[in-house]
Amino acid sequence: MTTSRSTTSPGADGPGGSDASSNELLRALTDDVRALVQQELRNAQTELTGKARVAAKGAAMLGGAAVFGALAAGTSAAVLTRMLEKVLPPTMAAAFATALYGGAAGMLAGAGVEELRRALPLVPEQAVDGLRADARAATTGATSTTPTPGTGTAGAGAG
Repeated sequence: MTTSRSTTSPGADGPGGSDASSNELLRALTDDVRALVQQELRNAQTELTGKARVAAKGAAMLGGAAVFGALAAGTSAAVLTRMLEKVLPPTMAAAFATALYGGAAGMLAGAGVEELRRALPLVPEQAVDGLRADARAATTGATSTTPTPGTGTAGAGAG
């Protein structure tokens, strides 16, 4: 008699059959949710990688701006200064070289800041929107299949 109990799983056939189908549905739902979350994480990773590339470009431009800013502060480009001294007085030549490097630094800094603004915020927006839509669809599907109290034909004329 114990052998018949061990070969028959609870809920397989008989009065508990709905438990087995509920378990299968729950397992399928869990697998679907897991696959959905994994896909959304892959989407988020792809989106963040793209934003990081744009941010890296902006950071590189800001690094270039820092280099040119250092050149403008020090005005150590003696070659340009000496060439300008042939046309202008020494003080004017140094001022012109400083303004030239400073202008290049300002242009690169502006372009770098613009690239960083384009990359921010570092949130995977498309993946978050996808998760929100999935959650909305799941809750809408769950509420539409479950009858709500008070929505029968008796309450249709009230109101």
